[in-house]
Amino acid sequence: MNYIFMVIFCVALALFLFLSLIAYLITSGSSKKISKKDKNIPTAKQKKAKKVFDTNLDNMIAAAADPNLSDSDLQELVKIYVATHKLGSKTSKELDEATKKKLEFVASLASNINASPQTVSFLNKELKKISASYKKEIDAYEQMGLAKRKIKEEQ
Repeated sequence: MNYIFMVIFCVALALFLFLSLIAYLITSGSSKKISKKDKNIPTAKQKKAKKVFDTNLDNMIAAAADPNLSDSDLQELVKIYVATHKLGSKTSKELDEATKKKLEFVASLASNINASPQTVSFLNKELKKISASYKKEIDAYEQMGLAKRKIKEEQ
């Protein structure tokens, strides 16, 4: 009887040591220890903090013309603009002042040197989806903006 107890005790002790060794290897060997220096390094998410844009139309037009914004910032601005400002449906051949102001955003974005063709095209397509009756006007304001951009590039 004493012999069986001794065998069970040795097996339990060997199992305990084996599991302790595995736990030690998991906690120390495979995980990277973070030093105090590493904690101060910003992560990729922190480096790429998105800008928050105001939805006021005048502020959005000014932001679209800002040459300090990157193309990714302008893409974010376009998404916000499309979500918050609708052109509505056309009621007459003449544009009212509110619609002209909203279309000024298109010209402002197209004239920005940092705006990629994909960003300008995305704005154009999205506006045409939600305001199909203004297709010609959207294209005209985009062309005005591109003309302004060309003048800026030549200077």
